[in-house]
Amino acid sequence: MRAKSLVDIPDGKGIHIKSAGAKGDKYVYKYVQYFRNSEGSPRNKAKAIGKYDSETGRMYPNSNYFEMYNVDVPFPDISVFDYGYSYLVMKVCRDSGLYDCLTHAFGSRAMEIIVMASYIIREGNAMDAIDDWQVRNYFAGFSRLLTSQSTSRAFASITAVQMDDFFRAWVKRAYKGGSVCYDVTSISSYSSSMVDIERGYNRDGDDLCQYNLCMFCDEATKAPLYYSRYNGSLTGKTNLPYVLESARRLGIEHVKMIVDGGFWREECFKSLRSCCDAFTVGMPAYLNESEKIISNNIGDIERYANELDCRHIYCVEVEATIYGVAGKVLLFYDLWNHLSLCEELSSRINRLKAELDALKRYPKGKLSRYTPYFTITKHDKDSGFDYAADNQKIDDLRKHKGFFLLFSTDMESAPADILYYYRAKDADEKIFTQIKVDMDGGRTRTHNEETTDGKTFVTFVACSIRSYMLGKMQKFLTENSTSIKKALNQMSNITIISNSKELRFAKALTKKQKQILSAFKAEDDILNSIKSV
Repeated sequence: MRAKSLVDIPDGKGIHIKSAGAKGDKYVYKYVQYFRNSEGSPRNKAKAIGKYDSETGRMYPNSNYFEMYNVDVPFPDISVFDYGYSYLVMKVCRDSGLYDCLTHAFGSRAMEIIVMASYIIREGNAMDAIDDWQVRNYFAGFSRLLTSQSTSRAFASITAVQMDDFFRAWVKRAYKGGSVCYDVTSISSYSSSMVDIERGYNRDGDDLCQYNLCMFCDEATKAPLYYSRYNGSLTGKTNLPYVLESARRLGIEHVKMIVDGGFWREECFKSLRSCCDAFTVGMPAYLNESEKIISNNIGDIERYANELDCRHIYCVEVEATIYGVAGKVLLFYDLWNHLSLCEELSSRINRLKAELDALKRYPKGKLSRYTPYFTITKHDKDSGFDYAADNQKIDDLRKHKGFFLLFSTDMESAPADILYYYRAKDADEKIFTQIKVDMDGGRTRTHNEETTDGKTFVTFVACSIRSYMLGKMQKFLTENSTSIKKALNQMSNITIISNSKELRFAKALTKKQKQILSAFKAEDDILNSIKSV
């Protein structure tokens, strides 16, 4: 166990000790304000700066103490640390080049950012318990203990120039060339003071103001490359030209861009054409052009000549010019998906049949629920009704199941390759899931621009670390039917013992811990890392 650190009670005016709480525990207070009330009588306000220890005559300090006296929180006298997780973070940062890029932009403060990002990965977006977490986790060479207050100051001190320097270095290191995916999400906020927190299309359905967060991801490695934060009222389509120009300036250029159907807009097409070597975008099925292409090819698409290497998927290419941009429409037909969707449709129709059989009255208020599949006739003499399945409507619905379309200006790549990269587009979506679900970042807890900018940047670093981990551990996670959270729990269970002379491991590595470490080629390295400290 680790004991909390005791400090001397400060000298000076306004320091006093008094009892508080039901148990009568004694606390050390400091007067912070002197004033007179409306009657002219002297009054004061005090804040607790620590809990009094009667045995030693010293105190256990709280966060007010460190704030008022402007000192860093010292590490307690600790004998046991969790080491496996913090080791893995540092291994990832060095192997991926993240450590070098952060050091390039932030100097000695790079470790501070890494520690905060490491906490967000494991504990979520609220920073109020980072000091307790940090005293359990050993980061070699980093002796400063962070608090909720000091992390807020750290977030606010991260400047736009530093972030720009980082992204220039990171894009050069992490971007492998080729396809880049791009997507947008919204982050809800309770703040009313930030200018970019506005009402807009909230992708999580929250009835809150928001800001928007867009992300670029390398398709080959799934590594986050760059993000941009912008006003919550702006749509992704509207802001795309500005984001693409910012990305180009940082080195994300000469790429094949992949976006979803939400960017089907003339301005987006023109921006993508000017900033990318080629782009692929999901083509909405409701468009007249889409319906025409499906109708013209529906009878002939399921032919051997159109079958891709991925079995039971067929494709027809149609040259097309959309919004003045020349390219090709790829009409795909997935036979297995067709069968699955038809089965879902039949199940839905059968459920609606059962509902209609149970009704005693004409469902006037629910007609739209049934009319896509049934013809319903009200009785003239009573409130009853008759119904029959509209076979023509149902057959038309079934006929179009399993089709989807892409528009692409990539005239060199084969349909199977374009489909592969489009389906791999979920890299951004998974990054957003990491932020919102795994790291509890769906709602921001910061209340000014500077702190929010800095915290968003640290969250990006956390995503970069976690994505690299996930890529390396994917085989282990699949074979063991487990989650990355449980795998990191396994790593946290690697502990070390410290004393005044040495650090040593508390116990041997388990089989699963060795399997995880082997994915990073680190089974021997972790043992040597303690010897070299």
